[in-house]
Amino acid sequence: MKTDIKYKIQQILNEIEYHDKKYHGEDNPEISDYEYDRLCSDYDKLIEENFELNFLKRDKVGYLPSNQFKKYSHLKPMLSLNNGFSINDIKEFIKRSKKFLSINDNSLLELVCEPKIDGLSISLTYQNGILINAVTRGDGNNGEIVTSNIKTIIDIPLKLKKEFPELIEIRGEIFMNKQSFTELNKIQIDIGKPQFANPRNAAAGSIRQKNINILKDRKLNFYAYTIGEASPKFTFDTQYNLLKKLKKWGFIINEEITKVDNILQIKEFYNMVLKKRDSLNYEIDGLVYKINKKDYQDRLGFQARAPRWAIAHKFPPEIAESILMDIEIQVGRTGALTPVGKLQKTKVGGVYISNVTLHNEDEIFRKDIRIGDTVQIQRAGDVIPQIVKVIKEKRPITTKKYIPSEFCPSCNNRTYKNINEAIRRCTSGVNCPSQAIEKFKHFVSKNAFDIAGFGEKQIIFFYNQQIINNFSDIFKILNYKDFLKDKERFGELSISKLLKSIESRRIITLDKLIYALGIRQIGETNARLLSYHYNNYDYFCSEMKKSKDNTSDAYQTLISIDQIGDSSANDLINYFNNEINLKTLDELLKEVQILDVHYKSMQSPYSGKNVVLTGSLNTMSRDEAKNKLQNLGAKVSSSVSKNTDIVIIGADSGSKAKKAYELKIKTMNEEEWLNSINLKKN
Repeated sequence: MKTDIKYKIQQILNEIEYHDKKYHGEDNPEISDYEYDRLCSDYDKLIEENFELNFLKRDKVGYLPSNQFKKYSHLKPMLSLNNGFSINDIKEFIKRSKKFLSINDNSLLELVCEPKIDGLSISLTYQNGILINAVTRGDGNNGEIVTSNIKTIIDIPLKLKKEFPELIEIRGEIFMNKQSFTELNKIQIDIGKPQFANPRNAAAGSIRQKNINILKDRKLNFYAYTIGEASPKFTFDTQYNLLKKLKKWGFIINEEITKVDNILQIKEFYNMVLKKRDSLNYEIDGLVYKINKKDYQDRLGFQARAPRWAIAHKFPPEIAESILMDIEIQVGRTGALTPVGKLQKTKVGGVYISNVTLHNEDEIFRKDIRIGDTVQIQRAGDVIPQIVKVIKEKRPITTKKYIPSEFCPSCNNRTYKNINEAIRRCTSGVNCPSQAIEKFKHFVSKNAFDIAGFGEKQIIFFYNQQIINNFSDIFKILNYKDFLKDKERFGELSISKLLKSIESRRIITLDKLIYALGIRQIGETNARLLSYHYNNYDYFCSEMKKSKDNTSDAYQTLISIDQIGDSSANDLINYFNNEINLKTLDELLKEVQILDVHYKSMQSPYSGKNVVLTGSLNTMSRDEAKNKLQNLGAKVSSSVSKNTDIVIIGADSGSKAKKAYELKIKTMNEEEWLNSINLKKN
C-alpha cells in the first residue's frame, strides 16, 4: 500500500517539475494555473499525511534562468506564495498565523489585500536612487539581467523621487493589459506569426526580446508591491505604509488594494473583485493577503519556498462549452501514451482554446468522454484546459467511444498498460522514433545538458539523417560540419553557434547527468538527492549495479535516501543493469566529464545537528522555534534517540527530557538556547 502511495507522490512531483519547466523556463505552459496549483496541493497534502516516507517539501521557485541573458544572484531570494482555494483555506491561514505568533484566537489580525496580477515577476535594484539592475525571478535565487529591456517600460522610474535608502530592491509584476494584448495579436496575425496564448506569455516573451525596437512597440505595465534587500537603516512598520513609500518614490500601486481584519471583510473584498474581474483591464487569477505588521512578518519568517505571512487566494477556473472533435495520442520519452482532445475552437476568458488534456484512458472512461460530445471545459489562465464533465443531454447518437490503441502511433509496436498504473505505454524504447526524439529533447533541455540552439527541429533532422542514434552522437556532430553546409536552415553562422554550444557542454555535474538520462520517476529533485548521497559517478554507478541484489547493503542504502522508494529504486536499478544502457553511458563518458557534487549546508553551531524540542516555551511558539532552528541548519526531530545531538527543554517537559538524560544527550533550557542564538528571554 505504501509503495503505491510512494509511486503516486513521485509521479505528482515529476509532473510539477515538468510544468515548472514549461511555465517558468519556456513561457509555454501546457496546463492551467488552477490545475498546476491543484497538483502542488495534492503533493503537499500527501507528504504531510505520509511524513514517514520522508518526501521533501517543495523548495523550488520558478525555473532556472535561460542562457539568453546574463545571470544574476538576487540579494534576497524571490519566493513564491502558498495557495488557498476557499474561504476555509484562508481561515486556516489566519488561525495558523495566530498560533505561530501566540496571539489569542479572538484577537484581530490586520491583512493587506491586493489583486494577484498574472504577469512576470521582476526585481529592480536602485543604488542612490538610480536604477542599476533589473532581474527576472528565474529559479528564485538566480535570474536573468534584463535592465536594458526594462528601461522601455514607462511605469518603471529610472530615478526614485524624494527620500530613499542608499540601496533597495523593488519587487513587482510586469504585465500587458488586455487592450494591448489584443492589439499585439492582431499585429502577429498581420505579419504571419503565431498569436500569443495569453497576456502573461506575451509579457514574458516581450521582456526576453533581444531586439529593443520590437520591445518598444509592445506596451507593458508595472505594479510595485514589495521590496527585497534594503539598506540597514531603511525601516517600515506595516505593509500598507510600505506601499505608500513606493508610491512616493514614483511607482504605480494597484488601486484595488485595501486593508481588512476579519473574514467577513475578506469575503466582501473577494466577491467584489471577482465580480469586477472581467471589467479590469488586466488579467488576475486571484487575490493575495499579507499580514500587515512588519514585526509579525519578521517573526513568522519563511518556509523553503514561500513566506508564512502571505497567501494567494485563487479564483475558480473559467468555464465554457465546446465540442470534442477528435482524440490524438502523444508519445512521451518514457513511452507514456497521452490522449489529447482536439476541440472545436472556443473562447474561454478571452483566449481561444483548441486542445484539452485528457490525462489518460482511465480518466476518459471515468468521465465517459466520447468523440463528438459537447463538453464543459475549465481554464484558469493558461494554454491547455481540462474537461470538467460531458453534457450528456446534448450527446448526439453519432458519438464514438474511445478505444485505446494496442499499437503505438509512432512505431506501430504493441502497447501495454500495467494493472497498477493509469498510463498505457509503448514497449519499443529508443526504437520508437517518438520516444527517441523526446529522450534527446530531454537530454539537451535547460536543466539537463542545457545545449542552447538544439531545439526539436534540429533533433528531428539529425535523428532522421541517422546522425544521432545515442547521446554520445550529439558530441560528434562536428564531424558532419561540411555535410550540414548544404542543408536548408544550416547556414555557416547557425552551424558555428550550434557546434560552439555543444562543445561548451562537455562538462556537467552528476545531478544534471542523472536527470538528463531520463530515467522513469527520477526528476530533478531525486537526481539532486542521489548526487548529494553518492557524490561521484563511478561510485554511483557501482552502487546501482550492486543494488540489483535487494538483500545487499547497497540496496538498503538506496531505498533509505529521501524520496527514493522501492518503485523508483527499481527503475534506477533496471537502468544501470541494462547492457544497452551501460554501453550508451560508456560511449557518453568518452565525450563528457562528470563533476562530483557535494551538499553545501549552512554553517552554524546547529548546522547538521539533530535537535528535539520538548515542553512549552515562554518566548515563542513551538513552530517559531522550529523555524529558527531550521534556518540555522538544524534537523528538527519529534523523538529522542541515540542519534539526537541536542534536546531543548521547555516548561512541563516529560518523557523526552527523561530519555535525553538517560542517553546522556546534551540538553539546554530555553534561556541557554536563546543566548546561544543571541536572543534574550523577556
